[in-house]
Amino acid sequence: MERFFSLQRASLRGIIPLLLLFLVIPQASGIGVGASPDRIDFDMVRPEEVAIREMYVINTGDAAEHVVLTVDGIGITADPLEFDLATKENKVVVVSVDHAEAGEHEGSILITACPSGDVAGGLGLGAGVRVPVSFVVEDSTPWKVVIVAGLLLVTAAAVIRMRRTKV
Repeated sequence: MERFFSLQRASLRGIIPLLLLFLVIPQASGIGVGASPDRIDFDMVRPEEVAIREMYVINTGDAAEHVVLTVDGIGITADPLEFDLATKENKVVVVSVDHAEAGEHEGSILITACPSGDVAGGLGLGAGVRVPVSFVVEDSTPWKVVIVAGLLLVTAAAVIRMRRTKV
């Protein structure tokens, strides 16, 4: 008999959170966010240049959303970082990279959306998508050294040749 009551209590403990979940799901079901392109690759970037790409953030849900962008990566910026989107609306976000050391760099932009006006009642419901960002900053120093060394060799060869022809 004790087993029956303990099973009944355990099932009630599982049912109550399940019922609460079903009460919350309708609020979250209208939330959705997407991004295009789904990956941003800047390819090769010169150290002194600022490279810019456009990304579209799309409200794929059935309700107005408040969108927040979180940038993760050195030299990566996005503008704007926070805005509202109506149902099925999209917004252009400018993504740029600059002032990074030579080499390969990777980062990401996390796009999160929650109902406008916090309809979820502070429950932390929302949707999100992460867009990877990559770029390579070329190292121009070796090329400069090679060019200067080449010019010095050509100059030295010309000076030696001129001295030999004078004698």
